[in-house]
Order: sequence, then structure tokens, then C-alpha cells
Amino acid sequence: MNVADIEERMHSWVRNLPIIDWHNHIDMRMLAEDRPLGSLCSVWVGADPYKHRAMRICGEPERLITGDAPEGERWAAWMRTLPKLVGNPLFAWAEMEIGWLGLDVAEYLHGRGENVPLSGWTPSGMLAKFGVECMSPCAGADSDLAAKCAEGAKVKIVPSLRMNGGDEVPQSSLERFHAAGCRVVDVSIDDAVQAFRQPNAQSLADVASFAAAHGWTMLLHLGALRETSERLRAAAGPVGGFAGMRAPVDPSAVAGFLNGLEVRRALPRTILLSLNPEAHAQLAVLSGSFVEEGMPGKVQLGPAWWWCDHEEGIRDVLEKNAAYGVLSTFVGMTTDSRSLLSFVRHGHFRRTLCRWAAEKVAAGAFPDDEALLRPMLEGVCYGNARGIFG
Repeated sequence: MNVADIEERMHSWVRNLPIIDWHNHIDMRMLAEDRPLGSLCSVWVGADPYKHRAMRICGEPERLITGDAPEGERWAAWMRTLPKLVGNPLFAWAEMEIGWLGLDVAEYLHGRGENVPLSGWTPSGMLAKFGVECMSPCAGADSDLAAKCAEGAKVKIVPSLRMNGGDEVPQSSLERFHAAGCRVVDVSIDDAVQAFRQPNAQSLADVASFAAAHGWTMLLHLGALRETSERLRAAAGPVGGFAGMRAPVDPSAVAGFLNGLEVRRALPRTILLSLNPEAHAQLAVLSGSFVEEGMPGKVQLGPAWWWCDHEEGIRDVLEKNAAYGVLSTFVGMTTDSRSLLSFVRHGHFRRTLCRWAAEKVAAGAFPDDEALLRPMLEGVCYGNARGIFG
């Protein structure tokens, strides 16, 4: 049997599994209000800094990207940009997103697509159509939307707590988020050495201790270089798509922080996400240093994140988890996105996973044995996240 046939057989096992998107930046007010969506431009382009970055690289003026230009002009700028992106993940994502909406893919990829209204969709309706069972958008400790967002949605929506490594988070905020269903604390750690030093590390350690005591999972997002262009930051704000990668994270800094928590019996389940792929092997190896009886994959290398979220990055994380960790405990995909249409990338991840595994089978590296492979693939696509995030 050839690779394509093996891939299709594997894909049939996972393609219709529900989606648990355990970390994203979807606007919580939009989710809470659940009103009909606007134009394709506002939904597809307006909230997506990946697309904004590509438009800048292609020479479009900021006025047409994040400025005050009329929507028609901004849409024309995106249509000029998209045909130039062959080879960039955005091009493949655009093909999937437009196809999922039932629009003429070729027209858009060639820059001739119309900015159609999406008023027939609501956020919850779109998420339900994607097959989302549960999602966890992040919010700051002072957010007043957590409880509201958790009630009455067609798709289960529970907040995650977003914090920077040095933030002070009041106990009352932790308790309020927990009551709203939060089971994830998402921590941005740009400079690991600095963030894990005292006194900065103490507030993070306190939050981690709460997470451990209440069954939360801690996400450590490591290695973003956010201070790049002052000009773009002033024009587009702090999340405008212009951040870079730091040098690979120092594993000793991460290990020291995790060990300090473990010594005090205060280490929660932890997912390590590196923006620099050079750290994937180091972090996958480190995962085996912090374990707990009865908790598979307590510390693990997380999915390909941000600049790594493309086929090459996904394959690299799969390889590193398989070679240096235990792939069957891998938590799988999350979007980490601000765009509703990005949920199509769960399908892309599942297809990439099945193609990668099929190649392993065809090469003789994996056994062609459904009883062994199917539980692993189903776990990576759905089951492991359901077990971790409930």
C-alpha cells in the first residue's frame, strides 16, 4: 500500500473528531455577544496579524493594513497581496479558509475575490460548524467577561488566564477565573532567564501553585522578541505581527523554575511552547525530567507555535516528541489565533499528522497496525486534550 492510501485510511480515523482548542486569542466580547458577523474582510483579514505582516512585506502602506483607509481599499490591498504568497503558509491557509466558506477558491487566490458579507454566520455558529466542542480564549486577570462568556454558548467556551511572567495576579482573580471554568493559565515568557529570576518569579510561582492545587494546566510560551520596530509598534500596537524569535531558550532556566515548583509539590501540568524551533529537542528531552505517577505527559513539548505553525514546524514537533518524548501523550493542536476562520487549521494539522505517520509506515519505521496507531492518532487529535482539559 502506498503512502497516499495509508494516509487516507488514517485520516478517516481522525478527521471527524471534535475540536478542543485549548488556547486562542479570539475576542471574548465578540464571543459573549454572539452577533452576526460582518464582511469577509473584517472576519478574515481585520483580526489577523499574520496577514498584516505579509501585506507590509509586499509593500502595502500601513494605512491600508491597520490604518483608517476605507474597507474597500484595505480589501484591495489584501487581494493584491494574496497571489504573491505562494510558498507562505498564509497561501495554503487561505485556500482552506475560502474553500470551507464555499467560495470560489481560484478567484481569491488570483486576487479577484469579492468582499462578501458573512452576516449569515455568528461566532458560535461558525465554531459549531467547525466541530469545536470546547475552546478557551485567553483574558487578562482584570477581565470582566470570563463568567459571562462561559454561560449559554452553543459551543462550550471557558476562559484561560493570560499573564506575563512578571505580572502580579490577585488571589481573587484566580478564584474568579476558576469559578468561570478556567483550567488554563497562559504565561508569556519572552526572556526565560530574566523571568524566572527573583523577585519576578515569585508571582508566577504563586500562580503555578494555585494551578497545581486546582487542576489547571500551565502554558509557558517561550522566546518571543517583541521589541523590534518602534515605528510599527507605534502604528499598529503591540500585537501587530512584527515580533521576532529570540535565541533558543536556556533549558537550565526552565528546569530551575520547574524544579523549584516540584520541590514544593506545586508543579502543575505544564506545556512548553518554544517560538524558536531550535529549542524543540531540548524541551522535549526536558519533559522526561518532570513526571508524576498517574499523569501521562505531565510536562511536554507543545505544538508548533506562531512562526512555527506550518507543515515544516508541525512535522518537527512530531519528530521531536516521538524521538525524545512519548508521542502518544502529545496534546496536539491549538490555533493560538485571533481569527475565527483559523479553526480550519485543525484539519490541516490532522492531515499533516496522518501524512507524516503514513510515511513512517511506508518506510517501515512504524508498524502498519491499526490497533497500535489508531489510539495514538486519535489521542493526539482529540483524546489527550480532552483528558487534560476536561
